[in-house]
Amino acid sequence: MSTLASALPSLAQEKLAFRIDDEVTRFAFSGDGRIAYSTRHVFSEKKIQLQRDDLWIAERDAKKRRILQGEKFIRGTGPFSYLVRGLRWSPDGKKLAVELATSEMINDAGDTREGVATLLIDDNGSEIPVAGGDSVIPGATNAAWLSDNATLIYSTAVQKPPQVTKGDKSSETAATFLLNRVRPGAGPGSAIFSGQEFAALSLNASKDLGVAVARGSASGGAFALLALDLNKETKRDLATLDGYAGGLSIAPPGTKTAYWLSNEQLEVREIASPNRVARLHVLLGTLAWSGDEKRLLVKQGAAGKSGSLVWVALPQLAPVAAGATPSTQDVVLPSILHDLEFRQFDIAPDGSLLGVVEPGRRNLLMYSLP
Repeated sequence: MSTLASALPSLAQEKLAFRIDDEVTRFAFSGDGRIAYSTRHVFSEKKIQLQRDDLWIAERDAKKRRILQGEKFIRGTGPFSYLVRGLRWSPDGKKLAVELATSEMINDAGDTREGVATLLIDDNGSEIPVAGGDSVIPGATNAAWLSDNATLIYSTAVQKPPQVTKGDKSSETAATFLLNRVRPGAGPGSAIFSGQEFAALSLNASKDLGVAVARGSASGGAFALLALDLNKETKRDLATLDGYAGGLSIAPPGTKTAYWLSNEQLEVREIASPNRVARLHVLLGTLAWSGDEKRLLVKQGAAGKSGSLVWVALPQLAPVAAGATPSTQDVVLPSILHDLEFRQFDIAPDGSLLGVVEPGRRNLLMYSLP
């Protein structure tokens, strides 16, 4: 087992660039450095408490403007709530795909129908309807605009009945999803990749690329790591994985991908030459890439919980012979921001800013990165 040590930025090098003193629920950087973010908005309607998050855009000088007031965003005839759980800019910075967790009251007893949907909106707050339909796509998640700034890729869950085991005990099958494509001005979209079911997906929309994890068709089948060309609708096998625990991510330049094989084993792989690999001892978490692809920032722990942020310096990826298992390296994991814990974080595409949502007050803090 080898050990990797590297000189990494010290705590003194992280300087607060600016802050946004709102109760931020989600945020995302555009390619030109602007920040889209949502804020919690709770109000009462006919004695019923509802939540519909507002949407804002902030510049790098912290000037901001609201582009959507949630209280005025209405769907259906009954009480309706939503929380923003994801934001994705188009490559040209003029459109947003906003993922919503929805809740609709369906009767006078107060029963609700929970769901997910994606709202399409431009940076002035105007809705972008799909021809013949609404600007909200029911059931759509993980949406991303491709490089033409007109085509949207999104996923929809595969609905499967529960498996029945001996003793009449039922268990749910692992969640999978299909990919779909739509050009809002041209009408309803359709499924792509011939019904291939995926277990995980990460998209690099500006380069029309993606990486995905799919399970083999046989019961208990191994996981396959795939490279996706979203324009040509072609896929290429990169590797058969020993396991898959989560965290799949493609680097901003589209040349590498990272994922956890287990709760303690992070793997990084080159996409063009997939036999070039590195394995590292890093606890399962959520990651973001530095702009130069030389390191990862990892929030340790479950995705929906707060955790400290640590840098992972990436070693040189080395060729691994077919059938061989790469050695797993120990790494030094310097923490940043005085070991404070955060639930949400991200790095700007150019690598110049780190954004974190402050615990408690949920203010958005922006730090300059060296």
